[in-house]
Amino acid sequence: MNRGSPARSLAESALLAAITVLLMFLGAFLPVAGFFVVVMWPLPVMLVILRHGLRYGLMTVAVTVVLSTVFLGIIQAVLAGLTIVGLIGLVYGVGLLRRWSGPTLVGTGTGVIAVSFLITLSLAGPLMGIDLITQIQSTAVQSAEILAESYAGAGVASPEELAAELESAVAMMDTVFPAMIMMSAFLYSLWTFAATRLILPRLGYTVPHLPAFDRWRAPIWLAVVLLGSYGMLFISAEGVRTYPVILAQNALFVANGAYLVFGAALLYFVVKRLIQSPLASGLITAVVTINPIGVSFLPLVAILDSGLDIRRFFDRRNSREHTRDTGHGNEEDSK
Repeated sequence: MNRGSPARSLAESALLAAITVLLMFLGAFLPVAGFFVVVMWPLPVMLVILRHGLRYGLMTVAVTVVLSTVFLGIIQAVLAGLTIVGLIGLVYGVGLLRRWSGPTLVGTGTGVIAVSFLITLSLAGPLMGIDLITQIQSTAVQSAEILAESYAGAGVASPEELAAELESAVAMMDTVFPAMIMMSAFLYSLWTFAATRLILPRLGYTVPHLPAFDRWRAPIWLAVVLLGSYGMLFISAEGVRTYPVILAQNALFVANGAYLVFGAALLYFVVKRLIQSPLASGLITAVVTINPIGVSFLPLVAILDSGLDIRRFFDRRNSREHTRDTGHGNEEDSK
């Protein structure tokens, strides 16, 4: 941490706060590139914490909220400046300052981002005069109807049944909405980590690595969550919506999504070993993962892998081949 004079620290903090507001302005008004700008919003706050400490990071967040109120309005200041820039920037900055590991940084960031999303949803109603959750569900229903009409125009049989299935899935969103918040928070935390890994090392700061994707393996405790969720739903009466049932449905939704990711990681590992091409392996893995067969098959493979450690068999085989080749080479050298 580079602690300069108080005047210099204040000047740099103010400058980075102004840069943050500029990034917020670009993210709000650029149609396509705005998504990539949004993940960079917390970076100036991280820089202030790394260079001058947490106190100046808090001051930067306060100045950012004030400036964004002036230039972007109170809604943008509270929803973006305080929640996304403030909370995420502070937790990532503190994590980097204390040299947390990559998984710890992403995991803690996921929790903080989920809280920021909940704050955003809670404040959106009073500030904007709308029920954001209801609006999201209404938009999803309209999308389902448009999609059904498109299939009907293409000659797909029983578009009414398709629309009913899609609307049923949308209705389920009301139950698993907390799980969707957590999964969205994880993705945003991962994107923020990727942006941090891309930029901060170029400025001379150390950012920890995440394990390689092909080495991602489901922990044993995730199986406990899965079995516990199924057990709760099994002993509960059908159609009853109690808090334990809703919690079990959300936990089951998250566990299935996590096992799908871990299954995709194992598939990528195996395919990359077979064809020796990371790009082709990634494309094959992506196609299989979004396929209905892959969605059903990959979580089961991931569950087995959490206990069997399938990669170990490939590693042992490669180790034996390497030992055999090395021994053969030594015999030839001795001759």
